[in-house]
Amino acid sequence: MSLFDWRKKIEKTRKLSVEKKSKFKIEFTPLIFLKWVIIAGIWVGTIFAAYLLYIFHDLPSIDTLEELKRSRKVTILDNQDRVITTYGDIYGRYVYYYEIPRNLKNAVISIEDRKFFDHWGVNVWSIVRAAIANLRAGRTVQGGSTITQQLSKVVFLSHKRTLKRKLQEVLLSVELEQRYTKQQLLSIYLNRIYLGAGLYGVDAAAKYYFGKNVQDLSIYESAIIAGLIKAPSRYSPIANPELAGNRAYQVLTRMLEEGYINKAQLEHATLTPVRLNTEMLGAKNRNHFTEWVYEQVEDYVLEEDKDIVVKTTYDKNIDNIALSTLREQIDKIGKERKVQDGAVVIVDFEGKILSMVGGKNFKKSSFNRVTQASRPPGSAFKTLVYTAAMEKGYSPYDEIEDKELEFANGWSPKNFNKNHLGYITLEEAFVKSINTVAVQLADQVGLANIVRVSKGLGIKSSLNYDLSMALGSSSVTLLELASAYGTIGNYGYLIEPYGIMYIRNAATGEFIYMKSATYPKKVLSDRTAEIMQGFLAATVQYGTARNARSHFNISGKTGTSQDFRDALFVGYSDRVIIGVRLGNDDYSPTKFVSGGTYPTILARDILRKIENQYSPR
Repeated sequence: MSLFDWRKKIEKTRKLSVEKKSKFKIEFTPLIFLKWVIIAGIWVGTIFAAYLLYIFHDLPSIDTLEELKRSRKVTILDNQDRVITTYGDIYGRYVYYYEIPRNLKNAVISIEDRKFFDHWGVNVWSIVRAAIANLRAGRTVQGGSTITQQLSKVVFLSHKRTLKRKLQEVLLSVELEQRYTKQQLLSIYLNRIYLGAGLYGVDAAAKYYFGKNVQDLSIYESAIIAGLIKAPSRYSPIANPELAGNRAYQVLTRMLEEGYINKAQLEHATLTPVRLNTEMLGAKNRNHFTEWVYEQVEDYVLEEDKDIVVKTTYDKNIDNIALSTLREQIDKIGKERKVQDGAVVIVDFEGKILSMVGGKNFKKSSFNRVTQASRPPGSAFKTLVYTAAMEKGYSPYDEIEDKELEFANGWSPKNFNKNHLGYITLEEAFVKSINTVAVQLADQVGLANIVRVSKGLGIKSSLNYDLSMALGSSSVTLLELASAYGTIGNYGYLIEPYGIMYIRNAATGEFIYMKSATYPKKVLSDRTAEIMQGFLAATVQYGTARNARSHFNISGKTGTSQDFRDALFVGYSDRVIIGVRLGNDDYSPTKFVSGGTYPTILARDILRKIENQYSPR
C-alpha cells in the first residue's frame, strides 16, 4: 500500500469518527435545563418528604408535658435518724407562675432566652448568631435554643446532637407554643429544669442551696440559680463557689442590659453576702458506706416508682473519727513510706457496721477498699489456721519445730526475720507470727478443715487450696476479716456485718424491709474461742501487734502481704471490732510498712478516740 493510500484511509477513519460524535451530541437549551431542574427538585423533595415522615414517625406526643417521670428518691438515715444523703431525682414543690419571684424569671429569661416573649418557639436569628460564633471558635461556645426548645429536649428528647433530634426539637417547640401560653411554658420549664446535685426545679434548688423557699430568694441568689442552667456541675455554688459567683455576675449584667434591674440594684446585689445552707433537704454527704448501702436497695425494693427511706447502722461520729485519723496518718507517712491510701471498717458485736471508710477521699475515688479490694491478708490469715487447729483438738502448748522448710515443688517459706527458734509452743508461734510453724500446722490440720472453719467464720471469698494459704496468699476483703475476728471475740457466735436496719415507703410509712432479730449462730466451741481470744490478746501485749497496747483491752493480729504491698491490723476492743489496711491501689510495694507498724498504731488511735463515745456492749 502506497503512502497516498495510507493517508486516504486515515482521513476516512477521522471523518467517520466525527460523524459518530455528532450523532450523539446534545444541544443544551434553556428548556432542557428547566427539565433537569424540575427532575432534581422532584428527587430532593421526595427525599426530604421521606425524611420528614421518618422524623414525624416517632415524634413524642406533647400530651405528656405535665406528667412527671423521675427515678426513685432514696433517703439514707444514720443510726440517729439523721439524713446522711439522698439518691435519685429530687423535685421540689410545683410552683406556679405567679409564685415564682419576678427577679428569678427575669434572670432566667435574660441569660437563656431574652426574646422569649416575642418568638414562636424558635429564634432563627439566635440560631444563626450561635452558628457563626461556633464556626469562628471552632467549637461549641454558644447555644441558639430557646427556652421552649430546651423544654422540648428536657421532657421529650435525648441530649444527642443529631439532625433528627434538632428537627424534632423545632417541631415540638412550635407545637408547644400553639398549645400553651408563654407563662405556662416558663412555669413548666422552671419546675423541670436540672439544677445540679440531683435537683430538678427551682423550688428544690432554692431549698437545697440556700435553705429557702423559692419565693424568698434574693436577686443574687436568683442569678446563681439561673446561672446553673448552662452547666449545673461546673457552676455549682457548693463545688465551685468562685465560678458560680462569676456566672451570677454575668447573669446580673444581662439583667441590667435588658432593663430588668438598674445599676444600684446590681451593686447592692453583688455586695450582699450569700450564705449556702444545705440542711433543708439534707446535705448530699455521700461516702463509701452510703454507696454500699444504696447498691443493696434493689435487692429489697422492686417497685421503681416508690420513694423510700433507709435507716442504717452508720454512726456519724465514729465514722468521722475513723476518716480523719486515717487521713492524718497518710498525710504524715504517705510520701515517705509510699502509702497512697487505706481503709477502715468498724463493726459492733451485733454486726452493725458503724463506720466504713473505703478510702481517704470518696470524691476522688469511690472504689471501696473495705468491700471491693480483695487482697492477700498476709499473716492476718494465720488466725484462721490456728482456729481450725484448736477446733481439731490442738492445745496452745503443743510444740512444732521452727525450722527451714522446702517442699517438693521448690517452695521454701521463710520467716519474717529469717531466723529459726527450734521447738516452740503454738501460742508462742502465733504471737511471734512464725511462718514455718503456720505452714506445718496447716499441713497437719488439713486444708479442707481450714477452708471449712474459715467459711464458718464469715470468709466468702474463694481460698487457694495449697499450703501458701497459711501465709495469707488467698485474696479476701477487709469486711470478711472483720467478720472472722469479730466472731472469735464474740465467743464463737457468728458476726454477720450489716448496714440496713429498715426500709420504709417514704409516702405511707409502710415498712418494706426490717432487719429481724435473730439468734446468733454458734460456729466455734467455747474452748476454741477462749484459746484464740487469749492468742489475740497476747499478740497485742507482747507480740507483733504490741503497738496497739492501750489503757483498755485491745486484741488482734497483724498482717503484711508479700513485698510490703499491703499492711493490716484486724482485732477488737471490748466495744467494737476494727479492721485497718494501708497500701496502694496499683499493688505497688510500700516502703517497708508492715502490719505491726502504722496500721496497728492507726487502729489503736481510732479505738482510743471512740472509747468514751460508744456505750459498752
